[in-house]
Amino acid sequence: MATLEKIRKRSTLLLIVVGLALLAFIVGDFFTSGRTLFGTGTTIAKVGGNKINVQEFQRRYEQINQRMQQQQADNKIDPARLQSEVLNGMIQEQLLNDEIEALGITVTDNELSKAMLGPTAHPAMYQFAQQIGAQTPDQVYDFAFNPVKYNVPADQSQQIQALWIEQERQMEQMLKITKFQNLLAGSIVANELDAKAYYDNNANTKHIAYTPVYFTSELFPADKYPVSKSELQAQYEKDKYLYPVNEETRRGGYVAVAIKPSAADKAVAQILVDSIVGLLKTTPELEAVANDANFGVDRQTLTAKAISNSLLRQFVTDSVAGSVKNLSYIDDEFTIAKVLGKKLAVDSVNMDFIVYEGDAAGRDSVMDALQNGTSLEQVAQMPGVADVRADIWQQFASAPEGEIKNRVLNAPAGYFYLDSASTGARIVRVNAKKAPVQVYDFATISYKVYPSDQTVTDLNDKLAEFAATLTSADSLTMNSAFNHGFTYEPFYITQDSYMLGNIPYSRNAVKWVMDAKPGQVSPIMETQQNDQIVVIALKEIMKKGYTPLSNEITRANVEQRARYKKMSEEVLAKSKGMSLEKVAETYKQRVDTTDVTFGQMFVLGIGPSESQLVGQISATPVSGEVNGVAGNTAVYYYKVLSDNNQGRPYSFEENAARFSQQFGVNAVMQNIVTIMRDKNKVENNMLKFYSE
Repeated sequence: MATLEKIRKRSTLLLIVVGLALLAFIVGDFFTSGRTLFGTGTTIAKVGGNKINVQEFQRRYEQINQRMQQQQADNKIDPARLQSEVLNGMIQEQLLNDEIEALGITVTDNELSKAMLGPTAHPAMYQFAQQIGAQTPDQVYDFAFNPVKYNVPADQSQQIQALWIEQERQMEQMLKITKFQNLLAGSIVANELDAKAYYDNNANTKHIAYTPVYFTSELFPADKYPVSKSELQAQYEKDKYLYPVNEETRRGGYVAVAIKPSAADKAVAQILVDSIVGLLKTTPELEAVANDANFGVDRQTLTAKAISNSLLRQFVTDSVAGSVKNLSYIDDEFTIAKVLGKKLAVDSVNMDFIVYEGDAAGRDSVMDALQNGTSLEQVAQMPGVADVRADIWQQFASAPEGEIKNRVLNAPAGYFYLDSASTGARIVRVNAKKAPVQVYDFATISYKVYPSDQTVTDLNDKLAEFAATLTSADSLTMNSAFNHGFTYEPFYITQDSYMLGNIPYSRNAVKWVMDAKPGQVSPIMETQQNDQIVVIALKEIMKKGYTPLSNEITRANVEQRARYKKMSEEVLAKSKGMSLEKVAETYKQRVDTTDVTFGQMFVLGIGPSESQLVGQISATPVSGEVNGVAGNTAVYYYKVLSDNNQGRPYSFEENAARFSQQFGVNAVMQNIVTIMRDKNKVENNMLKFYSE
């Protein structure tokens, strides 16, 4: 079968894809595919008392990397990022497996069989069958274990067997997850108190008039509200829960310089490109760049509609054959276009298409049946027929020239072999052809500009000059970097990190950070792609717990909150007894209205995270009294104008369901990995094995 041939070429890809799709039915992209097998070799990660073997990790990584390479052939894949994702997937998988095993959750052979075959087969199995090129899971089973029924070659049958066995493994895992989820759903149920509290928190809506007093520098200059050391420490002790450190974290900063062509490099390249444009105009076709590996050539034959680039489309359609243009310079790359010709060609063809896999005798039987008027539905059931498609339109105007295209465009009446071999064939009947359209034969020629040796030297020298001024990690600051023409970037790195800040291909820099001591400054380092150079400063190693007050970012936040507290106290004291309108006038604000419900996270006009304000409003009765509340960034004055329960009487069933949706099993499942990681010690040793 043609579809089976595709499987043969990409069996690993489908193995991974199908496995991921299967588990996605339950927990989205909760895991990577497969189950962890533990060996006695080198340990790349620990989950509780369980070890993840580096050999098993590498096998899993190679499988997924192969898939990614096939899917993103034109895009670079950062191995560090992919390795991190694969290992974290295996860690998450082990966390859940441990939980399932501890609960004694199992799947019987009968449960597994019902989920994989017959009328009760899981929807994921039909997705699996589609990947194989079959109509039902039962048909896939026959491909694998009864290949004679469909004339499946032995080697392809063996590959499908492997896929089926892996799918069986994945299905068993999914069924266990389903049972685990159902167990949680049964254990997290809203009682009467939960339902009533949810109703009280979300039913009553207070309509308020309010005015905010924001802590602007104009109204509240910072120097008028100094914060003492004792006040700072007291505020930190009160607020340190806001600055958690969930795992050991390394903090610092870096300066990165992109290694890009200079203006001089571009000017030199421009001279070369201009000369090539001239040669393309005076030489046949693409002769001027035919033997020059520095130029990338992409020749295409397309309709105007099929040319996605608007600049290219306009040039090609408006120009005569032989025209050449330096089209653009984007991302250090010149793009030249040349029109090679124009012609009328049949746009598209309507056809019936049959794929046969099997011996010659069976192939001839299929052809005889087609020629004798047997319906395509009946032909589809014949042994060896892998695929049948009727009344399909195939675009041909832009298709490359060749025997296949010529055979279709000059097709005889009835069915004919588009191509055939001893073990298969493609059979086609042409039903109709659309009128010819204008097609354009053209080529785009690309020339990438790279930085010269002198440019690289200059960039390194400039960064080295700055690095020489860094006597300690603390001397690398935003101001010091700016004064030398650089941009300072902070970073936070844990054992799970695979790159420095937002710099791809920088795991070597992460490795330096993890090996460094606080206060150290790195030498100038290149990324693995040699496209950036960096200088790094490690300023602090933060242990699990809370970010210390010595951390300048935490200190700045705590100091600001302490200062806001002083401002709030002053405003509340001065505005006591004022009307809402008077407060607004005094602090150059305006009175507005909005609705507040206790369960809200975001209040229109006020914003998020003002929980103290929301809580007090919800407890305030309707009256003309003006109340003041100190918020995170302002003091809010308000009065409650009305109270409305939205006309909804209390219903236990309704509110229990709403409570469960927000706080029950769904909420738990969304955070299950975090919950389980908090329960189990997880050790990630990736950097001990992969530093580049």
